[in-house]
Amino acid sequence: MKKKLSAIFWGTQPRALLTGAAIFMAVSAVDYYLRNEISIDVFYFLPIFIFTWRGNKRWGLLMSVASVILWLLDERLFAPDLGDTYRIVAWNALVRLAFFYIIVLLVNQIKTLVARERANSSLKSAMIHTVSHEFNNALTGLSAGLFLLKETDSSAGDDTRSRLYGSMETSQHKLALYVKNILNEARMEGGRFKLVKKPLALRELAGGIIDSIGELLKQKEIEIVTELPAMPSLVNVDREAMALVISNLLGNAVKYTRQGGRITVKVERRGGAEGASVVFSVEDSGIGISLADLENIMSGFYRTEEGKSEASGFGLGLKISNELLALHGSRLQIISEKGKGSRFFFELPAV
Repeated sequence: MKKKLSAIFWGTQPRALLTGAAIFMAVSAVDYYLRNEISIDVFYFLPIFIFTWRGNKRWGLLMSVASVILWLLDERLFAPDLGDTYRIVAWNALVRLAFFYIIVLLVNQIKTLVARERANSSLKSAMIHTVSHEFNNALTGLSAGLFLLKETDSSAGDDTRSRLYGSMETSQHKLALYVKNILNEARMEGGRFKLVKKPLALRELAGGIIDSIGELLKQKEIEIVTELPAMPSLVNVDREAMALVISNLLGNAVKYTRQGGRITVKVERRGGAEGASVVFSVEDSGIGISLADLENIMSGFYRTEEGKSEASGFGLGLKISNELLALHGSRLQIISEKGKGSRFFFELPAV
C-alpha cells in the first residue's frame, strides 16, 4: 500500500500531476454534493501541494486560483440570491486565496531546501568517493612498494629495519581501514552499497584479520586470546562488509588497549540445529566507555575525551560497523564501563 501511494505521489511527474487533477475534481464533486461543507475545503490542499511539489510555484498558484473560483461557483449555485452577503463571500474567497498562496510559498520553499540538500549530499558523496578512491590507489602502490622492499632488502635480518617495516605496515593498515570506512559511508549515503551474501566462516575471517595486525599487537605487547570453535559455523554474509566490521572492532580494541593489555576474540555458536546463531565478540582491557558516551558512540564522528587523548581517529568505525550489521539484520551491541574495558559483539543466524 505504501509503495502504491509513493508511486502515485512521487512517481513520474505527469502521473503525479494527473493524480493531483483527479483529486481536485473529486474534492470539487464532494464539495458540491455536500453543499460546501467547510471541512471539505481542507482537501483542496492536496492538489495544491502536488502541483507545487511536482510542478512549480506557478502551477501551485494556478491550482489555488482554480480552487477559489470553484468554491465561488459552488456558492453561487447553492445560494443564487446572495443579496447583501456577496461582501462576505468575496472576503471568504480572498482569505482562502491568501491562505492557499501561503501554502504554495511554504511548499515551494521546502522543495527548494530539499533539492539543495540533495545536491549537497550528492556532491559530498561524489567528493568522498573520489578522494577515497585516490587514497586507496595510493595505498595499494605503497603496500606493493613496501612488500618489494622487504623481499629485496639484503639487510632483512636487521632489527631496526624490521621494526621500521612493521611500523610502516601498521600505518598502511590503519590508513586503508580509514579509507574503507569513509568510502563505505559515502556509498551507503548515496544508496550505492550492495551486499553480495555468501556462506562464510567467521573463524577463518577473524583469524586472517588477527594475523594482519600481528605487528601492531607486538608493538603494544598486547596479549590476544582467541576462543574459536573447532568446526566452522557458517553465516550468510557479505565477506568484504564483514571483514570491515571485524577489522573495525579489532582495530578499536588495539587502539584503546594500553601497553601490555589483553584482547579476547570469541566466536560462539548458540542454539540447536534449528534457529542456531553465531555470536562474534571482541573484549578488551582498555579505557572503557562511560554510560553517557555509550549513547553517542555510534552516531558517527563522535569520540570520547579519553579516546581523543589515547589515540587518533575519526570516530566513524563503529557507526559504519553498526550500519553494515543492520544490512545483515543484526546490530552492534556494547557492554562497557569506564576504566574497565569494553565488549563489542553481534549475532547472526547460522546457515
